[in-house]
This record gives sequence, C-alpha cells and structure tokens, in this order.
Amino acid sequence: MRTDGDEVYPALAVSLSLSVASKTRQELIETGGNLCRRVGLPRSLGQIYGLLFLSNKPLTLEDIAAGLDISKASASVGTRQLASWGAVRQVWVPGSRRDYFEAIPEVAALLRKAYRDIVKPRLEAVQGRVEHLRTLLTEEREKGVIEAEEFEFCRSRLQILARFQKSLLSFAPWVDRFL
Repeated sequence: MRTDGDEVYPALAVSLSLSVASKTRQELIETGGNLCRRVGLPRSLGQIYGLLFLSNKPLTLEDIAAGLDISKASASVGTRQLASWGAVRQVWVPGSRRDYFEAIPEVAALLRKAYRDIVKPRLEAVQGRVEHLRTLLTEEREKGVIEAEEFEFCRSRLQILARFQKSLLSFAPWVDRFL
C-alpha cells in the first residue's frame, strides 16, 4: 500500500531486490502512470511499464501486482495490453511454470506506436465530433430549438475548438517525422 507522504510501495521494496534507489523507481512508476492517464489510458499501464522498465530481471504477474498494490487481474490485463503494443514481452524462466514479463527498452518505438495507434486516431475522432456538433447546432437553430444569440455564441465556441483541433493536427506530420 502507498502512504500519502512518500508514496511508498512497501511490497515492491520487499519483494524485489532493487539496485536503483526506491525513490527513483517510485517516481518513474508514478510518471508512467500519470502519462498514461493524461492520454486517456489506464494509469496502471504506465505503472506496469515503469516497474518493468527499471527491473533488472523479469517479473511475474504476482510480483507486478504486489509491487504496485493492484490486483493480479489488473496486472494480467495490463501486461497483455502492453505486450500487444510491443512495450513488454513474455519471457520463459527455466524451471518455472509462471509467466514472466520484461520491458522492451526501446522507448522511441513505443512512443511512435502509441502516437500512431492511440493519440493520432483520438485527435482525428475529436475533429469528427466537432464537425458533428457544428452540424447539430445548425439543425437546432433551423428547427428553432435555440435562439439566434445562443446559436452565435455556441457557433463561435465551436469555431475556437475547430481551430484548436486543426492546429493540433497540423503538428501530426512533424510528430510523424520526429518519432
């Protein structure tokens, strides 16, 4: 369990032999979790990747669950999702029947895939949603559902969103080249 002050993961410190200072590990785990949360993904995905990224040996689902204070089911779902993106891989440990996982450390490839498979499609979906809202607004005005003043206000706000969306999408080719 975590404590409020230092966000300590006691199970992690006990179950894993850490060569990296625990504060470093904790902060990387939290950073990964927060990054995933900000792009609309489960926080646990980033935490699992952060834990595996700084682990010098493959970890079992039990290690992951205990280290992050999450359920084994969450660890299993998270590792499967990360494996499907090429962020982690399942490895065989001689003499054990358990599933072990390790991070694939090529972060640039992971970011490239996450951008192309997650972020860019979401940006494009938002563009379609803004267009839908503009059409709906016009239909409501034509049907007399909203007054002219409200229509103009909402239309101007939707234009702001459309311009912002367009500027975000204008960065897409640059991001594609960079990644």
